[in-house]
Amino acid sequence: MTDDDVHSARPGGKKKHNKYPRECIDHVDLFRWLKGLGWANETALRIARYEHSGKGLFSRKPIDAGDCLISLPFEAMIGLNALERDAEFRAMFDELALQEHLSDEKLPFQALLALYLCTQEHRREPKYAAYFQSLPACLTNPYFCTKRELSLLPYFVLLQTAERNKQIKSCYNKLCSVLKPEWKNNFKLERFEWAYFAVNSRSVYLDPDVTKIINSFLPDGSLFEDILADEPSMALAPFLDFFNHQSTGKMASDLSLSVVQIRDRLLKEQPLDLFYNLHTDKPFSAGEQIFISYGTHNNTKLLLEYGFSVASNPDDFVEVTITEINEFIKHDPELRCLRLPRAKYRFLADHQLDEQLFFVADDLISHNLAVCLTVLFVEQNIHRMKTIAFAATPPLEPIRSITLRLLEFLLLDVSRSLAGLDALGELSSAGHAYREYRRECGVFLNKIKDDF
Repeated sequence: MTDDDVHSARPGGKKKHNKYPRECIDHVDLFRWLKGLGWANETALRIARYEHSGKGLFSRKPIDAGDCLISLPFEAMIGLNALERDAEFRAMFDELALQEHLSDEKLPFQALLALYLCTQEHRREPKYAAYFQSLPACLTNPYFCTKRELSLLPYFVLLQTAERNKQIKSCYNKLCSVLKPEWKNNFKLERFEWAYFAVNSRSVYLDPDVTKIINSFLPDGSLFEDILADEPSMALAPFLDFFNHQSTGKMASDLSLSVVQIRDRLLKEQPLDLFYNLHTDKPFSAGEQIFISYGTHNNTKLLLEYGFSVASNPDDFVEVTITEINEFIKHDPELRCLRLPRAKYRFLADHQLDEQLFFVADDLISHNLAVCLTVLFVEQNIHRMKTIAFAATPPLEPIRSITLRLLEFLLLDVSRSLAGLDALGELSSAGHAYREYRRECGVFLNKIKDDF
């Protein structure tokens, strides 16, 4: 019997099951900090550890559809407003270098927010100490796999991981170039990488118009708005980021005041008393883990962005690349001697028909994958390729055999990946997350094969 299965004695020797999971008390200081900022916790939210999803949230009260799950003080959120108000953070930057280096080649806001996390950690800022304690030490995105684990990633995951690596290093170098000399060597790339993904996986959307109107009332104005490549629409949301993802159910967020009301209060120099509200359209019973939806994402997207996958994900689909199709041709005994005209590949690339190739539950294969397989392996007359590409989805029967063999090849690759991971023995946290993802890929592809 686990600690979560504690029973309480009742008269007559009967026992009653405890309807609440065992609370995690690691973050008492986080509760205290938020309550000091005005958080009432009206829904009696508590943190607990769950076997499959890690730390998550439940309520000691029943939640009805349409209820506000949490009303988080805006003061606790870490977005562009927090950065602009931080005089020490602003003072780290060489303003002339900001204008010279970033006037043309601007910076994603996510990168600036990641640097802010690094600076708070470096400065050991007591204001955010309780929040930092709540952040995971190890992240589980494929980006953090070991070199041996990376060698077992499928091509399309490895490709996106490599592209993200290039992007993060570019952002890091840009930021270092605009810091004052005494700050240039204080932030290691490894911590910036961690912070970049922490921001990516734990932020919520915030209306950038709200951010800008608040910044417009700052005594020294905004330092960073003009150097951003995108809108400052991200904000870290302490405590709220303990909600785990589930595809079912919809969430809606809003602020307790409109832009007009915010402007009016600022003009009158009144306290904002602003809150970020999150609503659910799904009921939850007392003690049940409360899930929110991060959006309609397949398991590859969830793994790359958040570091996890979902068993039997209703939004799942498995991507295929032209590179993998070429590897399949080399592997297949009937196809390995095939010499496909370059004109076919050029046609597919010119019309972007070599993109969005995937297997999906309802239609089995995407339109582009059906076209791609038909153009490559069925149609002999290259002059008819446009007719095939821009008509309705080609019939499956002519490509059924090829598709089933492609599925067999992909399943073989999944088996090899899993065997390779098992052979490594000890895996990193990211390696464990990747292994679960690959297992789900295998389950999904087998189902497609059975339905085909």
